[in-house]
Amino acid sequence: MHLAFRDAFIVPSNLYIIGTMNTADKSIALLDIALRRRFEFEAMYPIYELKEKIVYHKDVLQKINASIISRKGYDFQIGHAYFMDSQTSLENIMNKKVIPLLLEYFMNDKKGSRGHFKSAEFTILEGVWPIKIKTSL
Repeated sequence: MHLAFRDAFIVPSNLYIIGTMNTADKSIALLDIALRRRFEFEAMYPIYELKEKIVYHKDVLQKINASIISRKGYDFQIGHAYFMDSQTSLENIMNKKVIPLLLEYFMNDKKGSRGHFKSAEFTILEGVWPIKIKTSL
């Protein structure tokens, strides 16, 4: 069955549509501004303590985010979702998720990005691109 053009389409008043976007992605700045004018915006920053879930390596996440906040601002923080999988090692989370994201935020500025990992006391492998860290955790 399909709707004919004469049939009414109604959105229930109790329906909420929630969209997410990464505000650090400046390539969509004009879209971001347009959406903020038309919809309610609520910032969601990393959560380090959840009632029924575990944020693994939250101390590392907090150190990296503190460094990011001081150098770049709140909108560039790493989200806690990357740190909720108990099956993925910290080294894999950092090398495959966090480092590529930070390199994007810092426009592949290796020197600027390295400081965030030093603040979390990681060993940074030399002569490797992109940045790779080694951890004993």
